[in-house]
Amino acid sequence: MNALLSAASNIAATSMENDERWQAVQRVLGSPVFVKAPRMRAMLSFLMMRKLSGMEASISEYALGIEVFRRDARDYDTTTDPVVRVQMGRLRDRLAQYYATTGNGAGLQIVIPPGTYVPELAPCEIKQPDRSYRLRLAPMRLITTDSGSGEFISGLEEELAVQLFQRFGNEHDQMLSQEHRLEVSVRLEHRRARASMRLIEEGTGDIVCLQQCDCHGDVGIALQEELALEISNVLQKFMRSSRNPLQGRSGERFRT
Repeated sequence: MNALLSAASNIAATSMENDERWQAVQRVLGSPVFVKAPRMRAMLSFLMMRKLSGMEASISEYALGIEVFRRDARDYDTTTDPVVRVQMGRLRDRLAQYYATTGNGAGLQIVIPPGTYVPELAPCEIKQPDRSYRLRLAPMRLITTDSGSGEFISGLEEELAVQLFQRFGNEHDQMLSQEHRLEVSVRLEHRRARASMRLIEEGTGDIVCLQQCDCHGDVGIALQEELALEISNVLQKFMRSSRNPLQGRSGERFRT
């Protein structure tokens, strides 16, 4: 992965230094959303290097598996190893997060349409911050009692608080209003974390969103960040899909 990033930097510093498209890629790679995610950086670098070099025909799941995720060409089978498909979904989520926060108003936007691995560049729409959501993050509940679990939960709470603050407003009471409460319980196993989230309407006790998120990897900062990202993505998708956000829809409310 380091070799890929180094190659990308060399290209940007020479033949593509003044290319507006490559400058857009560099802004994404250097953003807070991507700077602590080397796997996502390596994948995006590979895709955009191929795209901007006129080699998009060589972009495939197999090529990504071999060149980005270092799978052995002698036995790599995309039908049994889902690493590229899983990570591509996470890359799309990170790009969406970047353009919803850090990259709001950027000149060009990188999009990877579902069903393909070939990225596209399009004019970036300027989105106004959404101020209509009132959230309170309740203390997280830890279900497992493995060694180090407490530290993991503390770090996850911090990561999630930052994610929610960045996505849903920059005003303090935007996060502390009593209108809706986000409750998260976490289970930890070896190289796996599962978060169960409930969005509860204060006053009525109705659950307006109920979902689970799974992430895999070593128990540490990267897993905390990834799980926080998954939770905030679920919450954002729910808000956008609801015609009357955070008020619930028929058949989707439960009493606590």
